[in-house]
Amino acid sequence: MAQPNPIILPEAAETAQLRAEIQRMADMVSGVVRQTGIDGINAAMAVAASGSDSAPKDAHKVAHQILERATVMQSEIDRFLAIAGGRHAA
Repeated sequence: MAQPNPIILPEAAETAQLRAEIQRMADMVSGVVRQTGIDGINAAMAVAASGSDSAPKDAHKVAHQILERATVMQSEIDRFLAIAGGRHAA
């Protein structure tokens, strides 16, 4: 006997779609964070390898740039989570 096709209510379909979108966003954010970390490490290694007198100051600049990027990413994550949770972002 054939199984009847299940009826998907709009709420369930919207929830599944939202979950899929959240997973896509999480994957994208994870990739960006990973690449930013790799770029930061590469930049810091290049600064350290330069052996210049300004290497410590340059390394500090690189660290500050990475921190700025992380702050922007965190604000975007917070904004997305607020929207995904049904609240309006500031």
